[in-house]
This record gives sequence, C-alpha cells and structure tokens, in this order.
Amino acid sequence: MNRVFAISLSTLLLAAFASAAAQTPARKPRRDPNLITAEELAARSAQSLYDAVRALRPAWMMRGRPTALMPQNEGQLIVYVDGTRFGNIESLRQLVPGVAQAVRYYSPSDAEAHFGPGHLNGAIEVITSGH
Repeated sequence: MNRVFAISLSTLLLAAFASAAAQTPARKPRRDPNLITAEELAARSAQSLYDAVRALRPAWMMRGRPTALMPQNEGQLIVYVDGTRFGNIESLRQLVPGVAQAVRYYSPSDAEAHFGPGHLNGAIEVITSGH
C-alpha cells in the first residue's frame, strides 16, 4: 500500500512541476549593455541621437565626466560614424535616431584596440544603414 501511495505522490508532484513550468513565461533575451539596436531607437521618441542614448543607456554619458575621486578624467567620449571620427558626445545632437542601425559603446581598452590610441573614456560608434 505504501508503494502505491509513493508512486501516486510522485506522479502528482511531477504533474505539478510540469504544469508550473508550462505556465512560466519565456525569459526575454538579455540585451547587450554596450549596444543600442535600431528597434530600441525606433521604440523611443527622441529628437536627436544624443537624447536617445541619454534615455536608453545613461551610463554611457557618465563615463566621460570627471569625478572628485578621478579629476584626471577630463577627456571625453569620442564619437565615430561608420568608423570615421565625428566628434565628442555632443556631436550626437547633430544626428537623428533614424539614421542609426546600431549604436555601440566601446570601453577605453576596446576603443584603443578598434580605433587606435587616445580613448581615455572610450568611444561610441554609430553604424548607419548605408554602411
């Protein structure tokens, strides 16, 4: 009799776990914190790419600012458009979000490896639909 009870209990628990797993919604794919996609840009109403980046990845904007602990951080993020140097972070105000297929942040070491020396605070690259 105990064996029948144990099998029944096991079957009941297995069915409960299977039911709970079926009701759990699928997890969203994790977004890349260093990439803004065209879909994200299209979903956000912004007048300039600067405004879109500030809204979608505000931490990127903070990386180039001097702090009390690191006053030497006086350099700025360098912006590239399709691999060509475009300006500093403020130059993103000249671009509308619709021109970008993607916007990528590069850490200082990744920026130096990708674009060359002189990227104390990293870089942002705008990839356009024409590239």
